[in-house]
Amino acid sequence: MVTEERLKELGLSQGDIAEFFNLEEEGRYSAQEKLLRRYRKTYLENVHNSERLISGLDYVLYEIRKEHSAT
Repeated sequence: MVTEERLKELGLSQGDIAEFFNLEEEGRYSAQEKLLRRYRKTYLENVHNSERLISGLDYVLYEIRKEHSAT
């Protein structure tokens, strides 16, 4: 069973937590899933953005090492 505490840990807002439980009471499980998938999509986009930034940093580090090892 999903608890309010667990949803807080997962980063859901108080409003979305309330909506989640309202949807459960109404038996609207596909709407609950849609709500959670919205968070998942946002988190995944954040991961991809972080990966892009890390790759950029890695390239700059490579360029610095390459430049200083050539001298």
